[in-house]
Amino acid sequence: MRDEKELKIFYHLGMGKVASTFLQYQFFPFLQNVKYIQRTKHQEYAQIIEKDPHGSYVLSRENDRQLEREVQKFAKHFTDVRAILIFRRHDSWLASQYRRFLKNGVNVSFEQFIDLDENQGYWDVKELDFFSKIQIIEKYFNHKPLVLFYDELQEDNKDFFNRLAHYCGAKFDYDSLNLKSKHKSYEEKQLKFMKAFSSKFNIPQDYSKNKLVAAAQRWLRMMVKYPVLYMGRVSPGSFTSDEPLIDPDQCIRIREHGKKDWERLKAYAAENNPKFTSA
Repeated sequence: MRDEKELKIFYHLGMGKVASTFLQYQFFPFLQNVKYIQRTKHQEYAQIIEKDPHGSYVLSRENDRQLEREVQKFAKHFTDVRAILIFRRHDSWLASQYRRFLKNGVNVSFEQFIDLDENQGYWDVKELDFFSKIQIIEKYFNHKPLVLFYDELQEDNKDFFNRLAHYCGAKFDYDSLNLKSKHKSYEEKQLKFMKAFSSKFNIPQDYSKNKLVAAAQRWLRMMVKYPVLYMGRVSPGSFTSDEPLIDPDQCIRIREHGKKDWERLKAYAAENNPKFTSA
């Protein structure tokens, strides 16, 4: 096993729905002076680092509920890791997660997706404790994580990319980047149409542990999902309800619920992120 003191490992750990796929395909692969281990090779990271002559590596893995499990597994091989966490404001993040689940055929209302009062929803309220993600990193890795925010990416992507590259000791050519979103956003009426469809026809969400069977299940779900979403796009608006997909009042409650946590994240970033001045 290579001596960790000879290595610099930068590990972007999510969260989900904060441009992770964009970074994995349209930013990290174009960093210079570091080797990026593509997400499709993630399971082989230990072997790659052991055999590869490079000294600096960037990895990326989208994590939410499974974060501690993934970090614990990684720490069995490497602990001198410089982690990167990107956060999105609680209400915006959860609304985006909800849209993703609807797209995949989960039939629940937004109030059923997250139940702030009784915690009986599809998504556990404890997942809104974002600061606990930082504590997981500090528990298993030797370095405090770099903490960035999705709104910073939206406001000034060049500065955001510069800070990421600087942290990784890398360079990149901003003008050569493809800044188009990797995943398309679906119209609200498409998601309403999918929700109505999945209320009548069950779309299985669990996959087999057998890789071949799971691959077949994913293919079958796509064969159902995308035609339904297309029908939702071309169908008249009268086919779906006029009620908003996501209740604005519920979003306000979620934002208030996460207010102290958000302030804590901002304070942590201000205190611990490396100082960087954009050229």
